[in-house]
Amino acid sequence: MLLTLPLLLAASRHRSSIGVRHAFATDSHGRVWTNDEPCDGFDAEASGWHRLVATPNVKAEPADATLRHAADAVAATAAWALWIAAVNLCPFARKSLETSDAISYVVTEADNQKAFYAAAVDCARDLAAASDVDPTAAIVFLVAPFYEARDFPAFLRSVEALEDDVMPIDEVQIAGFHPAWAFGGVPDDDPLHFEKRAPHPTVSLVLVDGLEHANSAKIAADNERTLAALGVDAVARAFAGFVSSD
Repeated sequence: MLLTLPLLLAASRHRSSIGVRHAFATDSHGRVWTNDEPCDGFDAEASGWHRLVATPNVKAEPADATLRHAADAVAATAAWALWIAAVNLCPFARKSLETSDAISYVVTEADNQKAFYAAAVDCARDLAAASDVDPTAAIVFLVAPFYEARDFPAFLRSVEALEDDVMPIDEVQIAGFHPAWAFGGVPDDDPLHFEKRAPHPTVSLVLVDGLEHANSAKIAADNERTLAALGVDAVARAFAGFVSSD
């Protein structure tokens, strides 16, 4: 079903109530944090963020600004996942959102290509090794707020190289998204660009087994028709309504 602008904007107003599970982030001291309970934004006690492998009965020390930024990045990416499902740009997104523990969010502090690649390969290995996931629903969003956030062409080259030359895990397929994504040869005001835009530089990782029945050409054609029917102004407003933290 094609959503109209009023329906999209109404859905975006639920942005503040998004719950996120299976999120991981590393603070500036190298400590790994996770959240057991749904959270929105960052509140160390209310949202359930705590040190991974924390000593029992020891209260977790306050998280630093780096982790707070990471938690906000997770919340924005979770809102963006709802946007993808609401506009129906990915036929798997809704199932992933509706399947318990199917989506994992991983935030990396990587600000260089080597660290970015290492984080992506680690995520791929973990996903391929997981034995308790539904391959048709499992997805990992690797969010890299500090990696080429202002340089989309550089980010795109990195993702292409990662996919073609670096990624050693054949069971996993990746796709890149970026706040400034722009398809070559497409007018600047074409809503198609929003098919691949996200709040932060992001790589999605899915299991190849879950894509064996996917028709990529049909999905791309459907997305182009959907976005064109809504129009660039409506798409831009709805996108902002989902991912904005205001």
